[in-house]
Amino acid sequence: MQHPPYLLFFIILSTSTLYSQGPINGFMPKPGQLDAAFTYSGETFSEFYNENGDLIPRNIDATSYNLFFEYGLDPKTALIATAPYIENTPDNKGWQDGSIWLKYRNERVEQEKGYHNFITSIGLGFPLSSYPNDNLFAIGRRATTFQGRFLWQYDAKYGWFVSAQSGIDFQFAPEALAALPILVRGGIGTSRFYADVWLEHYQSLQGASDNQNSASGAGSTWTRAGGTFYVPVAPWVGVFTGGAIILGGKNIGQSTRWNLGAVFRVNS
Repeated sequence: MQHPPYLLFFIILSTSTLYSQGPINGFMPKPGQLDAAFTYSGETFSEFYNENGDLIPRNIDATSYNLFFEYGLDPKTALIATAPYIENTPDNKGWQDGSIWLKYRNERVEQEKGYHNFITSIGLGFPLSSYPNDNLFAIGRRATTFQGRFLWQYDAKYGWFVSAQSGIDFQFAPEALAALPILVRGGIGTSRFYADVWLEHYQSLQGASDNQNSASGAGSTWTRAGGTFYVPVAPWVGVFTGGAIILGGKNIGQSTRWNLGAVFRVNS
């Protein structure tokens, strides 16, 4: 597969309600290569899925800004860091939960028409500020979470790809909760553009109610669909747009979201 200069799978995590996917994709940066991205997102909903999956009235208009960095340590290993700033109301805003990830390509198997990639990643999510977390419009849970992902991706030599990933999210503060994420994606990348569509299911392994927090996280279950479109502007920068919609769930808003952003590449 001929990759576009700056693939942006990580832009899907731009707000807390999209955080579960994690910033993991099936491509590895070159050693010494730094990708840095900035995303602006808007998200809104007027109804909320309660702990029984029933819709109840609740309104929110959220704005977020997300920073993403991925650095290639060697041909098989990369280090990733994220930092989101979110505003739900004037009293509920701030730097939310950042993360640090280590990404490792276990194997890359070449076939006649493409490549199979197998990637393992582990990450730690943690609060970046002491934002309020005790009201309906809180931007998050101030959670500390271990995250693990295993990803398979097939890259066709003539452009398209498909991938699937799953793993575990284990929140150990402020309380012990676990969840199972599943994400499938398909798309095409060329030297002129990149486009994808994806479907995600996030399953909480507990039946706890999370109604005191409008931002999703451990304790929430949802199914969501979305997509991304990206074009390079210069050898060192590209721009993108994307969106997503919640199709159903529990303890989560029936939201729609859009984003805009730019990614920059630095090679050492």
